[in-house]
Amino acid sequence: MERRDVSSSGKGSLFLALALVGAIAAAPATAAAQAEPKGPHPRLLLDDALRATWKKQAGQKGSAVARSIAACDQIRADPKESARDYYMGLTWAGHLGSCLVAWAATGKDEHARTAMIYFQAMLDDLQTVGDGKGGDEAARRDAGFAIRAMGPYTALAYDWLHDYAGMTEPMRQKARQRFKAWTDWYLQKGYRARDPGTNYQAGYLVAATFIAIAQGGEAGAEGGRFWKHVADTLWHKDMARVLAKGAILDGGDWAEGWQYGPLSVAEYAVAARAMRSAGVEVPGVGRWLQSLLTRFVHSLTPGGKMFVVGDTDHEQPYLDPNLLVLAAVVLGDAPEAAQRQALGEAKRLGLTSKDFLFFQALMEGRGLKPEQVPRDRWPTSYRALGIGTLYARSDWSDRAVWTAVQCSRQVEADHTHPNAGNFVLSRGTDDAIVDPSPYGTLSSLTSNAPTVESAQLPPDYKPSQAYWSEKTRFVWGHQTGSGLVVARCDYADQYKFQDRPSDVPEAVRDLVVWPHGGDATAVVLDRARSGDPKRGLHLRFRSPSTLTLDGDVARGKVGGSAVTIRRVASSSGKPEVKQYQRSDCFKGDVTRGNCDTARFASGAYRLVVPGPTMTAWHVIDAAAAGGGDPAVEPLNAKGLEGVKLVRGGSALVVAWNRGGKDLSVPAPPGATVVVLDAPADGDTTGASARKGSGGCDVAVKATGGDVRTSATPAVLHLDADCKLVEDHAAPAAAAAALTPAGGAAEAAEPDYAPAAPGAARASDEPRSPRAGCCGAQSTPSPPVAAALLVVGLLAIRLRRR
Repeated sequence: MERRDVSSSGKGSLFLALALVGAIAAAPATAAAQAEPKGPHPRLLLDDALRATWKKQAGQKGSAVARSIAACDQIRADPKESARDYYMGLTWAGHLGSCLVAWAATGKDEHARTAMIYFQAMLDDLQTVGDGKGGDEAARRDAGFAIRAMGPYTALAYDWLHDYAGMTEPMRQKARQRFKAWTDWYLQKGYRARDPGTNYQAGYLVAATFIAIAQGGEAGAEGGRFWKHVADTLWHKDMARVLAKGAILDGGDWAEGWQYGPLSVAEYAVAARAMRSAGVEVPGVGRWLQSLLTRFVHSLTPGGKMFVVGDTDHEQPYLDPNLLVLAAVVLGDAPEAAQRQALGEAKRLGLTSKDFLFFQALMEGRGLKPEQVPRDRWPTSYRALGIGTLYARSDWSDRAVWTAVQCSRQVEADHTHPNAGNFVLSRGTDDAIVDPSPYGTLSSLTSNAPTVESAQLPPDYKPSQAYWSEKTRFVWGHQTGSGLVVARCDYADQYKFQDRPSDVPEAVRDLVVWPHGGDATAVVLDRARSGDPKRGLHLRFRSPSTLTLDGDVARGKVGGSAVTIRRVASSSGKPEVKQYQRSDCFKGDVTRGNCDTARFASGAYRLVVPGPTMTAWHVIDAAAAGGGDPAVEPLNAKGLEGVKLVRGGSALVVAWNRGGKDLSVPAPPGATVVVLDAPADGDTTGASARKGSGGCDVAVKATGGDVRTSATPAVLHLDADCKLVEDHAAPAAAAAALTPAGGAAEAAEPDYAPAAPGAARASDEPRSPRAGCCGAQSTPSPPVAAALLVVGLLAIRLRRR
């Protein structure tokens, strides 16, 4: 399967190469000096403290340990019903995990015997206990997806039951032979074995880690080389790279989306904990786990749902929060305060896991007292730097105005969408603007992202963004002290094609989200240049409501909120609305770039602005139904474009300084004024205000002024007497550089390559049906059922894309 070429060029490539070399060179010393684990068993996770805690929890009704004991008893009582594995070893892995926990907590032989049944089944069988159809090739299913179930759980059983009377040396020898066959194949042909930050690699990593530790000192010289591969290559090269600042995991978001993220981050956390117990420290793990919790809390909508980020086939705008994300924080090596808060958040949300009891048992086995996340002391905005997502809310109540904004360069992960500039908006529990992109979309048109038609992209990519960008970024993105959210996404590089520079010289979206009186108003300015009248700017704003269009205004209703999408001005084009029913991007003559549908019933406002130079101003409002629209007035003067909004006693003026020179902005007393591209002296601009006949005249100059303020952008507040005060950028929940590092360099060839001579590399595999031109979106097409399994639903159906 081909991989996208995301290598950089010029100065960016040199910077990235130096940074990567530095990170790798600094890390491996500890691992290289760390001997292969050879101590007594158990070595993986199970120590005296965990045993003692589990023993106490065995009698606590509702605990994960008590549920594991009950599950193992049920499995033993009805072996015929439990004999079937429904998907890739995950059913048997659940059985084995439950019985291992039950045995560790009770010491009862019956639990060990039941665990041994599924240990042997995972070594030898495929679908039914005793069918003998598994073995060395069983982990190869679905490009190696099955290894995430087969590898770690059999390694746990090998380790925990190593000295159990029923575990004979021939059994251990067979297990070691299976371990070698599974991991040898995966390294050579498994999907994304060296691409951390992806769910397939997470499954391989936890399998390889547990196997290397469990069999340490018992698999001969080959086992020693495999340990070195795991410690030095997988952890101190691959994982250290993505845990670094600015890399894909920085900030705790998951590029593939949170249908795939929960199990993956739990696997990373528990594998890192196992490595530390084996004497190998991996820098950045604790900081990453802390960021997982911070992102989790900020990504929850006021209605308590989780922002998706990437692919999902869930037929609602957002996902239910998943315990495994918080479990990762607790069972990994996060700071203890973060672990307690993660436990408190799980308790507050009433989260539990039915299909991954092992992880919940480990989580509860820490024996920590839950603490509430101190929301009242936390900032209300957060930037997940690695994949460019900004989360912000007006407050922590369920009546808050909440938004998420995406602006990411291309990252080396599947299930990501070409949607730089995408955003969603909620007014309390009413999700006014949503992203209904179907599973597997490769189109910008299914989201709220803007896009410009490129001349150089392959025909089936048009008019969407592509997958080779290195420079796409938030130029700025933050929340101010008053709660205003300002973001600029520069996505012109989204039309880079392989090594060819983008043929779109300018593509920028500016977004201002204004929470006021419990209502939410967003001002959106889109600007682009294509150089061709036929290559236009395509805009979509999507809502779960039924939209009706009256001239330039589309209207709908979501819960108790009236939603309006208003074109204030555009260089050309005519708005339209369309209603969508549930569909996907794999039907009829749909190409990867022209899909324009939704995964659930929803409406969309649509506008195409013809080239060669395009601008469009929109105001999107979510207010209490029956409360009326804000007064909207376009501004157009020398060197100035903008919009003035007034509702009740509140006002907002957003002005774009299109001329780049000093300018004067008219505004009502008491208004908040946002000046985009303010004239600047360095990073600051000067502003003065005086009373005029129509209100306040705000003079914005590069030098001088009564107030010096940030120019990125300038955000000012006027009092009733036209006195100016800067609306400072508020502290975010985590500091983040404005510009993320470039895409990850191609990983070096592995230093452990045990495959037979002439064996094919993974890159020699044919591309999947989802692969585009030149492998731009190559993936083994994991079925929808696999996606659901990753979040804990053991689905039976299998539908390939």
